[in-house]
Amino acid sequence: MRNQNRVATSGFVNELTMIQEGVKQMGPILKKTAVAAALAMAFTGTAFAQASISNGTMSAAFDASGNFDSSTIGSPGLSYNGTEFITWGTPSSWYWLATTSPAGNFVAQYGSNPLGASTVAAGGISTTNFAMGDLNVTITNTLTASNKLSTNVTLTNAAGGTGAVTGVMWGVGLDPDQGIPADGTFSTENMIVGQGANAAVKATAYDNTNLAITLGNTTGLGAYDVRAFINSGNCCGSVDPSVAFGANQAVGFWTSADDSISLAYNVGTIADNTSASFGYEYTLAAIPEPETYALLLAGLGLMGFVARRRRATLAA
Repeated sequence: MRNQNRVATSGFVNELTMIQEGVKQMGPILKKTAVAAALAMAFTGTAFAQASISNGTMSAAFDASGNFDSSTIGSPGLSYNGTEFITWGTPSSWYWLATTSPAGNFVAQYGSNPLGASTVAAGGISTTNFAMGDLNVTITNTLTASNKLSTNVTLTNAAGGTGAVTGVMWGVGLDPDQGIPADGTFSTENMIVGQGANAAVKATAYDNTNLAITLGNTTGLGAYDVRAFINSGNCCGSVDPSVAFGANQAVGFWTSADDSISLAYNVGTIADNTSASFGYEYTLAAIPEPETYALLLAGLGLMGFVARRRRATLAA
C-alpha cells in the first residue's frame, strides 16, 4: 500500500487516527481510499479543477499546474466511458522540466504549482502557461478522438534572454489505477511497447473490463530522443527524465505491480528566440478478450467465404 503525506501537527495525527478507526471494518481498499480522500482535502487546499474538457465518451480535468485534477477521490481526472483512471488512493500525475545551463529543475506533481502556472479551457481545449527562467512553456490538451487525449508542449526561449538554454529535458507520467472500480486492485500489467520515435508504455487493468491506458509519443520521426519508462516499485513519485534515459528499458520490458508509467524527452539546446515543440497522447480503451479475437477472426473468415461464393456464382 502507498504511503500518504506526512502529517505536520499532532492535532492532525489525532484526526487521521479517528478516520482510520472509522474505516477499519471497511476492508483495505476502502480504508486506503477513505484516508486518501481525507488527506486530499487537508493538503490540496484550492487545487481543484481549473479546466475540464469532454467529448461525451472521454473527459479530462486539470488543476492550475496543468496536471490531471485529483482533488476528490474517484472524481473525473482522466476517465473513459465512466471509468476513472487516476483519482484513486494517492493520485499521481506530473511533468518535469530540467535544464543544465542555466541550471534548473521544475517539478509539477499533482497538487503543487511552484511556478504559478495558469490553466484555462475554451472550445474543448485546455491550455497551461508558465515560465521557468528564459523558457516560456505552453501545454495544450485536446480530445482528438473518442478515446484519445493529445498533448502538445512548446518551449520558447524568450528573445533578449541570456542566450541558449542547454540540456533541456522533459518528463511526463502518471499512476494508472483504473482497476479500482471493478475489482479494487491498484496493480496493473505494464509494458514498454515502443522506444525512440515510437516510444509508448501501456498499463492494463486486471479486472474483467481489461481497460488499458497507453502513453505514447506523437512527435515527428527523429525530432528528439524519446524514452518510455516504467517506474518499477514506485507508484507515485515523480520521475526525473534522466532516470528514464539511464534505465534504457527495452521494448517488451514489463512489470505486474502498482507502478507508474512515463515518457522522457531529450530536447537538447534551445537557442535564443527559438522554440521546441513535441507531443504525446493518452489512449484509453478496453482490450478484447482472446475469445473476442477468435470471434472476430471467425467473422472475417465467414465474410471471405461468402465473398468467394458470390464471385463464383457471378462467374458461372
